[in-house]
Amino acid sequence: MRFRLLFSASLLASTSASALEYEKDIMPIFSEKCGDCHSKKSEKVKGGLKFDDPSHFHSRFDKNSVVVPGDWDASYLFVTLFRPADHDDAMPPKGKGERLTPEETVLVQRWIAEGAPIVGETGEKGPMPEMGQPGYIEAGEPMKEETPQPQEWTNREGKVIVATLVEVDGDVAVLKLGSGRVFRVPIETLSDESRAVLTK
Repeated sequence: MRFRLLFSASLLASTSASALEYEKDIMPIFSEKCGDCHSKKSEKVKGGLKFDDPSHFHSRFDKNSVVVPGDWDASYLFVTLFRPADHDDAMPPKGKGERLTPEETVLVQRWIAEGAPIVGETGEKGPMPEMGQPGYIEAGEPMKEETPQPQEWTNREGKVIVATLVEVDGDVAVLKLGSGRVFRVPIETLSDESRAVLTK
């Protein structure tokens, strides 16, 4: 899933001179905004993530693709941070903390793109989005995810339903009707036209 965000060129230039380090640049952000639930001091560490323990956090990168060095768009951390505030899986949960600012957001995004340097290790590097591309962020603008729209889905027998694509889970398309009912539809049972939509 790609997020369409905007980011000012001036801020990008001001933060691109030197490589980011987790301990110096990113951990303070997470400690301030996420420390109540994700720190060594938390009464109950949510999701098993302690952002103020770099070695521990690094050991959790592979768990559910929490951080995929070089690919902010595939990093679950990034996805949960920038879901709409009222989304069930948004971080922080509604009423549980302050969301990151656009400036802080782009630092996390850039840190991941630079290979997520942490505890002296750096993974594979990836690109940052350029102006006009998905993922480009502009300071001061509210971050928002494009809202999926209902559309027609046809199976190989020609039956049609109108539903919103929630996600693609392996070889299954998760579709939601206007009534709220959710269907898990094997992709192989969809028509060629509907399957083509999933690859866009």
